[in-house]
Amino acid sequence: MKKFTTLAAGLLFAGAAVATDCTDCHEPIDLTMHTESEATLATCNDCHGMGDAHAPDPEIHTPELTIKECSDCHGMN
Repeated sequence: MKKFTTLAAGLLFAGAAVATDCTDCHEPIDLTMHTESEATLATCNDCHGMGDAHAPDPEIHTPELTIKECSDCHGMN
């Protein structure tokens, strides 16, 4: 039973850790403009206060991530 509980907890965590599509909750962003302006995750936090509403995993979401890298994982096309 303990193994089953551990397995179930692991699967739930894995499901929660999957990248989500931001447009499920937010309007689509202008990727061309943000790419041309070399936007990064730090820019998102500075201009839009993303850090106030979201708590991304800091080990994989470094401030240097580009909008293109965010878009690739989160389906922001």
